[in-house]
Amino acid sequence: MRLTRSFRDQYVQHEMRTHGRKNGFVTKGQEQRLRRWLPEIGLKPDVPLADCGFDMHAPVVMEIGFGNGDFLTELARRHPQWQLLGVEIYLPGVAKCVGRLEDAGVIERCRISQQPAQLVLERQIDEGQLDGVYINHPDPWPKKKHHKRRLIQKDFAALLCSRIKSGGFLRLASDKPDLAIWMRDILDQTPGLQNAGGPDGFVPRETDRIYTKFEQRGLRQGRESQFLHYQRL
Repeated sequence: MRLTRSFRDQYVQHEMRTHGRKNGFVTKGQEQRLRRWLPEIGLKPDVPLADCGFDMHAPVVMEIGFGNGDFLTELARRHPQWQLLGVEIYLPGVAKCVGRLEDAGVIERCRISQQPAQLVLERQIDEGQLDGVYINHPDPWPKKKHHKRRLIQKDFAALLCSRIKSGGFLRLASDKPDLAIWMRDILDQTPGLQNAGGPDGFVPRETDRIYTKFEQRGLRQGRESQFLHYQRL
């Protein structure tokens, strides 16, 4: 079933123009889970991260664009000491993520925002509040005229860096070489970030990293992912 109009009006963000998918299909069970959990774990646009119920003395790690939530759920499983903030504007993806988090028994350590990442970082997260950030396979926007829509831009990189505490990390992945180089070149020039990669700036794939549905699809189509790892100075 397609998301109901009343549900979209309640949860779809309208403040900032975004590109890409926003609506889609969910099952009745998924919508019920959304209604059950989003009032509890949804990070409302006017609520600072410090007021969302997290223990701000424990690690807080963010994933921007979590898709269907498989990577976010695995992070919560493997790192029981972490509190996770996931950002995703695609509601059917949020619905799948909520189900995965609930089934894994880790949902209460997670918060979900359906606001654009830029707004979340600007308005709800203070400087140095995040222990780490993951960005996996952001939209490549391959046409040159659309490159301005890519997530990693100079100003966004500086904003992102400011929200990561000293010693924290930023990890990225892409199976599009052009985008991987684009992100590397911008982040390498961002003050406060140190590239932990080799001569080409990339790091090997982590041995215990899960293969997400998206990454598996890329491999079937002959695309291997490249990985970036930065440390906040």
